[in-house]
Amino acid sequence: MNSFEQSVNAANGSGLSLVGWIVIILSFICIFLIIRIIVQDPKKVARPFGKWLLLLIFFVLSPMIYLLNFSVAVEDSKTVEFCNSCHIMNGYVNDVEDPDSEYLASMHYQYRWIAGDQCFTCHSDYGLFGNAKAKMTGIKHVWAYYTGYETPIELYDTYNNHICLRCHAPVIAFQEIEEHEENASEILSNEMSCLGADCHVRTHPDEAWREQ
Repeated sequence: MNSFEQSVNAANGSGLSLVGWIVIILSFICIFLIIRIIVQDPKKVARPFGKWLLLLIFFVLSPMIYLLNFSVAVEDSKTVEFCNSCHIMNGYVNDVEDPDSEYLASMHYQYRWIAGDQCFTCHSDYGLFGNAKAKMTGIKHVWAYYTGYETPIELYDTYNNHICLRCHAPVIAFQEIEEHEENASEILSNEMSCLGADCHVRTHPDEAWREQ
């Protein structure tokens, strides 16, 4: 990692986000209020003020904290670093970050054809439901990681060409390639994959799963 990249990473990862600080502050407020209720005279808690305080803690502040913390967790789980937190992914991420690698995922990462969250971008479909599906698949991955999985690691289903096309389709250079135009219907229907065969190189090394 060169000095430029170190500087950018330091700027992007310096401290907690605003949402993170809000979660911490609200959590301390809840803890303070709960302690106050515990040490108070129970008779005072039974009064309207005490009831309103309990209502504020358990039905307003607590749900707000849960939702904000959930949003922080969802955003953090999109990062390459999060993917690399599972040992079985180490070989894949090491290849992605290898400047000498010529595999497709590494090329996208090294040249920043995808600016950030490269793993998540290439493994999620369009829009909100695409993100939700990717998260549910991620939960299945975590479950399999702790309960046992088969090797070599493979996708659950055929890779969707539309994930590639959402970035590449509008590019004139992509449109001008004769093979793309000739095989447009097969590519759009996923009958012909963008990967392998005589098209693009593989995304990752076959044996990446062995490197843990």
